[in-house]
Amino acid sequence: MISVVIPSYNRRDCVLALLADVHAQEGADFEVIVVDDRSPDNSVEAIRAAFPQVTLLVNEKNGGPAVTRNRGIRAAKGDIIVGLDSDVTVPDRHVLANVQKRFNQHPNVTGLAFRLYKPDGKSEDTPRWWHPVPIDQYADKSFLTSYFSGTAYAFRREELIEAGMYPEILYMHYEEVELAFRILDKGGSILHCPELSVLHHANEVSRRSEVSVFYKPRNQLLVAVACLPGLKAVQYAVPRMAFQFLTACRRGHLKDFIRAMRSASQLIPRRLEKREPLRPETMKRIGALKQGLAP
Repeated sequence: MISVVIPSYNRRDCVLALLADVHAQEGADFEVIVVDDRSPDNSVEAIRAAFPQVTLLVNEKNGGPAVTRNRGIRAAKGDIIVGLDSDVTVPDRHVLANVQKRFNQHPNVTGLAFRLYKPDGKSEDTPRWWHPVPIDQYADKSFLTSYFSGTAYAFRREELIEAGMYPEILYMHYEEVELAFRILDKGGSILHCPELSVLHHANEVSRRSEVSVFYKPRNQLLVAVACLPGLKAVQYAVPRMAFQFLTACRRGHLKDFIRAMRSASQLIPRRLEKREPLRPETMKRIGALKQGLAP
Protein backbone atom coordinates (compact mmCIF):
# COMPACT_ATOMS: atom_id res chain seq x y z
CA MET A 1 0.00 0.00 0.00
CA ILE A 2 1.04 3.61 -0.62
CA SER A 3 0.88 6.19 2.14
CA VAL A 4 0.48 9.73 0.80
CA VAL A 5 1.98 12.12 3.35
CA ILE A 6 1.07 15.80 3.05
CA PRO A 7 2.59 18.41 5.38
CA SER A 8 0.42 21.51 5.62
CA TYR A 9 0.84 24.98 7.05
CA ASN A 10 -1.59 27.83 6.48
CA ARG A 11 -2.62 26.62 3.01
CA ARG A 12 -6.28 25.68 3.41
CA ASP A 13 -7.39 26.14 -0.18
CA CYS A 14 -4.21 24.57 -1.57
CA VAL A 15 -4.41 21.45 0.56
CA LEU A 16 -8.11 20.99 -0.25
CA ALA A 17 -7.33 21.14 -3.97
CA LEU A 18 -4.51 18.64 -3.55
CA LEU A 19 -6.69 16.25 -1.54
CA ALA A 20 -9.29 16.32 -4.29
CA ASP A 21 -6.61 15.31 -6.80
CA VAL A 22 -5.23 12.57 -4.57
CA HIS A 23 -8.64 11.05 -3.96
CA ALA A 24 -9.22 11.00 -7.73
CA GLN A 25 -6.23 8.66 -8.19
CA GLU A 26 -6.93 5.38 -9.92
CA GLY A 27 -5.32 1.95 -9.93
CA ALA A 28 -3.55 2.09 -6.56
CA ASP A 29 -4.28 1.14 -2.96
CA PHE A 30 -3.47 4.11 -0.76
CA GLU A 31 -4.10 6.00 2.45
CA VAL A 32 -3.78 9.74 2.95
CA ILE A 33 -2.13 11.39 5.95
CA VAL A 34 -2.16 15.16 6.43
CA VAL A 35 0.03 16.62 9.16
CA ASP A 36 -0.93 20.19 10.02
CA ASP A 37 1.87 22.29 11.49
CA ARG A 38 -0.34 24.48 13.70
CA SER A 39 -1.90 26.48 10.87
CA PRO A 40 -3.39 29.81 12.01
CA ASP A 41 -6.13 29.53 9.38
CA ASN A 42 -8.97 27.00 9.62
CA SER A 43 -7.20 24.31 7.60
CA VAL A 44 -7.87 21.62 10.20
CA GLU A 45 -11.60 22.24 10.36
CA ALA A 46 -11.87 22.50 6.56
CA ILE A 47 -10.03 19.20 5.99
CA ARG A 48 -12.12 17.38 8.56
CA ALA A 49 -15.32 18.65 6.97
CA ALA A 50 -14.40 17.99 3.34
CA PHE A 51 -12.30 14.81 3.69
CA PRO A 52 -13.27 12.91 6.84
CA GLN A 53 -11.57 9.78 5.50
CA VAL A 54 -8.14 11.44 5.74
CA THR A 55 -5.90 10.68 8.70
CA LEU A 56 -5.35 14.18 10.10
CA LEU A 57 -2.57 14.83 12.60
CA VAL A 58 -2.05 18.23 14.21
CA ASN A 59 1.29 19.23 15.71
CA GLU A 60 1.20 20.58 19.25
CA LYS A 61 3.52 23.38 18.15
CA ASN A 62 4.95 24.58 14.87
CA GLY A 63 7.89 22.32 14.09
CA GLY A 64 8.70 23.01 10.46
CA PRO A 65 8.61 20.82 7.35
CA ALA A 66 11.17 18.25 8.53
CA VAL A 67 9.32 17.53 11.78
CA THR A 68 5.96 17.52 10.03
CA ARG A 69 7.02 15.14 7.25
CA ASN A 70 8.66 12.79 9.73
CA ARG A 71 5.53 12.58 11.81
CA GLY A 72 3.52 11.55 8.78
CA ILE A 73 6.13 8.96 7.77
CA ARG A 74 6.09 7.42 11.26
CA ALA A 75 2.30 7.20 11.21
CA ALA A 76 2.16 5.63 7.75
CA LYS A 77 0.97 2.06 7.27
CA GLY A 78 2.10 1.65 3.69
CA ASP A 79 5.42 0.24 2.53
CA ILE A 80 5.79 3.16 0.09
CA ILE A 81 5.71 6.82 1.10
CA VAL A 82 4.61 9.41 -1.45
CA GLY A 83 5.32 12.89 -0.12
CA LEU A 84 3.49 15.86 -1.60
CA ASP A 85 3.78 19.43 -0.40
CA SER A 86 0.41 21.11 0.00
CA ASP A 87 1.03 23.65 -2.78
CA VAL A 88 1.06 21.09 -5.59
CA THR A 89 -1.73 19.64 -7.69
CA VAL A 90 -1.72 16.28 -9.45
CA PRO A 91 -3.64 16.36 -12.75
CA ASP A 92 -2.51 12.85 -13.74
CA ARG A 93 -4.88 10.35 -12.11
CA HIS A 94 -2.40 7.51 -12.48
CA VAL A 95 0.60 8.97 -10.66
CA LEU A 96 0.26 6.66 -7.66
CA ALA A 97 -0.25 3.63 -9.88
CA ASN A 98 2.87 4.62 -11.84
CA VAL A 99 4.83 4.99 -8.60
CA GLN A 100 3.95 1.40 -7.72
CA LYS A 101 4.85 0.31 -11.25
CA ARG A 102 8.25 2.01 -11.10
CA PHE A 103 9.15 0.38 -7.79
CA ASN A 104 8.13 -3.00 -9.19
CA GLN A 105 10.32 -2.40 -12.25
CA HIS A 106 13.29 -1.27 -10.13
CA PRO A 107 13.35 -3.40 -6.95
CA ASN A 108 16.75 -2.02 -5.94
CA VAL A 109 15.80 1.65 -6.16
CA THR A 110 15.17 3.40 -2.83
CA GLY A 111 13.37 6.52 -4.00
CA LEU A 112 11.79 8.29 -6.94
CA ALA A 113 12.19 11.99 -7.66
CA PHE A 114 9.17 13.57 -9.37
CA ARG A 115 9.25 16.04 -12.23
CA LEU A 116 8.07 19.48 -11.11
CA TYR A 117 6.21 21.80 -13.45
CA LYS A 118 5.06 25.36 -12.98
CA PRO A 119 1.26 25.85 -12.84
CA ASP A 120 1.02 26.07 -16.65
CA GLY A 121 1.92 22.38 -16.83
CA LYS A 122 4.57 23.04 -19.50
CA SER A 123 7.39 25.03 -17.91
CA GLU A 124 9.93 23.33 -15.67
CA ASP A 125 10.11 24.49 -12.05
CA THR A 126 13.74 25.48 -12.51
CA PRO A 127 14.32 26.99 -9.02
CA ARG A 128 13.80 23.52 -7.53
CA TRP A 129 15.99 21.66 -9.98
CA TRP A 130 18.94 20.83 -7.74
CA HIS A 131 19.86 17.63 -9.55
CA PRO A 132 23.56 17.42 -10.45
CA VAL A 133 22.92 17.49 -14.21
CA PRO A 134 21.58 20.23 -16.54
CA ILE A 135 17.81 20.63 -16.57
CA ASP A 136 17.62 21.31 -20.30
CA GLN A 137 19.27 17.97 -21.07
CA TYR A 138 17.77 15.74 -18.38
CA ALA A 139 14.31 17.00 -17.34
CA ASP A 140 12.54 14.55 -19.64
CA LYS A 141 14.85 11.61 -18.89
CA SER A 142 15.12 8.92 -16.24
CA PHE A 143 18.47 9.07 -14.46
CA LEU A 144 20.05 8.27 -11.13
CA THR A 145 20.55 11.36 -9.02
CA SER A 146 21.94 12.54 -5.70
CA TYR A 147 18.95 14.78 -4.98
CA PHE A 148 15.19 14.86 -4.72
CA SER A 149 12.79 17.69 -3.91
CA GLY A 150 10.56 17.43 -0.86
CA THR A 151 7.87 19.01 -3.03
CA ALA A 152 7.03 15.60 -4.54
CA TYR A 153 8.80 12.25 -4.11
CA ALA A 154 8.33 8.56 -3.31
CA PHE A 155 10.44 6.28 -1.10
CA ARG A 156 10.35 2.81 0.33
CA ARG A 157 9.35 3.49 3.92
CA GLU A 158 11.76 1.13 5.68
CA GLU A 159 14.77 2.51 3.82
CA LEU A 160 13.64 6.07 4.48
CA ILE A 161 13.50 5.35 8.20
CA GLU A 162 16.84 3.51 8.12
CA ALA A 163 18.45 6.58 6.57
CA GLY A 164 17.24 8.68 9.51
CA MET A 165 14.39 10.51 7.74
CA TYR A 166 14.51 14.30 7.56
CA PRO A 167 17.04 16.04 9.86
CA GLU A 168 14.71 17.96 12.15
CA ILE A 169 17.47 20.22 13.48
CA LEU A 170 17.45 22.07 10.14
CA TYR A 171 13.76 23.06 10.51
CA MET A 172 13.43 23.84 6.78
CA HIS A 173 15.62 24.05 3.67
CA TYR A 174 18.43 21.62 2.81
CA GLU A 175 16.72 18.83 4.74
CA GLU A 176 16.26 16.94 1.44
CA VAL A 177 19.95 17.42 0.59
CA GLU A 178 21.09 15.78 3.80
CA LEU A 179 18.53 12.98 3.59
CA ALA A 180 19.61 12.23 0.01
CA PHE A 181 23.23 12.02 1.20
CA ARG A 182 22.24 9.56 3.94
CA ILE A 183 20.24 7.41 1.53
CA LEU A 184 23.19 7.17 -0.86
CA ASP A 185 25.54 6.46 2.04
CA LYS A 186 23.36 3.50 3.07
CA GLY A 187 23.80 2.09 -0.42
CA GLY A 188 20.43 3.30 -1.69
CA SER A 189 19.64 5.06 -4.93
CA ILE A 190 17.29 7.78 -6.18
CA LEU A 191 15.79 7.69 -9.67
CA HIS A 192 14.41 10.76 -11.41
CA CYS A 193 11.17 9.78 -13.17
CA PRO A 194 9.81 12.34 -15.66
CA GLU A 195 6.46 10.55 -16.00
CA LEU A 196 5.78 11.17 -12.29
CA SER A 197 4.84 14.83 -12.41
CA VAL A 198 3.01 17.46 -10.37
CA LEU A 199 2.25 21.14 -10.81
CA HIS A 200 3.94 23.32 -8.22
CA HIS A 201 2.05 26.48 -7.39
CA ALA A 202 4.83 27.89 -5.18
CA ASN A 203 2.60 29.23 -2.42
CA GLU A 204 3.85 32.49 -0.91
CA VAL A 205 4.53 30.75 2.40
CA SER A 206 7.38 28.88 0.71
CA ARG A 207 8.90 32.05 -0.74
CA ARG A 208 9.61 33.91 2.49
CA SER A 209 12.87 35.81 2.42
CA GLU A 210 13.77 34.10 5.70
CA VAL A 211 14.62 30.98 3.71
CA SER A 212 17.25 32.67 1.54
CA VAL A 213 18.74 35.08 4.08
CA PHE A 214 18.73 32.87 7.19
CA TYR A 215 18.01 29.16 6.69
CA LYS A 216 20.04 28.70 3.51
CA PRO A 217 23.46 29.89 4.79
CA ARG A 218 22.89 28.38 8.23
CA ASN A 219 21.86 24.99 6.94
CA GLN A 220 24.54 24.81 4.26
CA LEU A 221 27.06 25.06 7.06
CA LEU A 222 25.24 22.57 9.27
CA VAL A 223 25.00 19.99 6.48
CA ALA A 224 28.72 20.31 5.76
CA VAL A 225 29.58 19.82 9.44
CA ALA A 226 27.37 16.75 9.80
CA CYS A 227 27.90 14.95 6.51
CA LEU A 228 31.07 15.78 4.65
CA PRO A 229 34.62 14.48 5.23
CA GLY A 230 37.07 17.06 6.63
CA LEU A 231 38.57 18.63 3.50
CA LYS A 232 35.35 18.19 1.52
CA ALA A 233 33.45 20.00 4.28
CA VAL A 234 35.82 22.96 4.02
CA GLN A 235 35.68 22.97 0.21
CA TYR A 236 31.89 22.89 0.36
CA ALA A 237 31.32 25.43 3.12
CA VAL A 238 33.93 28.14 2.55
CA PRO A 239 32.94 29.29 -0.96
CA ARG A 240 29.25 29.10 -0.07
CA MET A 241 29.67 31.15 3.08
CA ALA A 242 31.75 33.69 1.15
CA PHE A 243 29.06 33.93 -1.51
CA GLN A 244 26.29 34.25 1.08
CA PHE A 245 28.24 36.94 2.92
CA LEU A 246 28.83 38.99 -0.23
CA THR A 247 25.20 38.56 -1.29
CA ALA A 248 24.03 39.68 2.15
CA CYS A 249 26.23 42.78 1.97
CA ARG A 250 25.05 43.63 -1.53
CA ARG A 251 21.36 43.18 -0.73
CA GLY A 252 21.36 44.70 2.74
CA HIS A 253 20.86 41.44 4.70
CA LEU A 254 24.11 41.43 6.64
CA LYS A 255 22.30 41.32 10.00
CA ASP A 256 20.40 38.24 8.81
CA PHE A 257 23.62 36.55 7.72
CA ILE A 258 25.22 37.26 11.09
CA ARG A 259 22.10 35.90 12.80
CA ALA A 260 22.35 32.75 10.66
CA MET A 261 26.01 32.25 11.58
CA ARG A 262 25.22 32.79 15.25
CA SER A 263 22.47 30.18 15.10
CA ALA A 264 24.80 27.77 13.27
CA SER A 265 27.48 28.20 15.93
CA GLN A 266 24.95 27.28 18.59
CA LEU A 267 23.87 24.14 16.72
CA ILE A 268 27.27 22.93 15.51
CA PRO A 269 28.12 21.15 18.82
CA ARG A 270 24.95 19.07 18.46
CA ARG A 271 25.84 18.30 14.86
CA LEU A 272 29.36 17.25 15.83
CA GLU A 273 28.01 14.84 18.44
CA LYS A 274 26.19 12.90 15.73
CA ARG A 275 28.58 13.62 12.88
CA GLU A 276 28.74 10.80 10.34
CA PRO A 277 30.94 11.74 7.36
CA LEU A 278 29.92 10.15 4.08
CA ARG A 279 31.97 7.13 3.07
CA PRO A 280 34.61 7.57 0.34
CA GLU A 281 32.55 5.29 -1.90
CA THR A 282 29.56 7.60 -1.48
CA MET A 283 31.60 10.66 -2.37
CA LYS A 284 32.77 8.89 -5.53
CA ARG A 285 29.16 8.05 -6.44
CA ILE A 286 28.09 11.66 -5.95
CA GLY A 287 30.97 12.78 -8.16
CA ALA A 288 29.98 10.32 -10.87
CA LEU A 289 26.34 11.41 -10.74
CA LYS A 290 27.43 15.00 -11.38
CA GLN A 291 28.76 13.78 -14.72
CA GLY A 292 25.52 12.03 -15.56
CA LEU A 293 27.05 8.61 -14.93
CA ALA A 294 25.27 5.71 -13.23
CA PRO A 295 27.79 4.04 -10.90
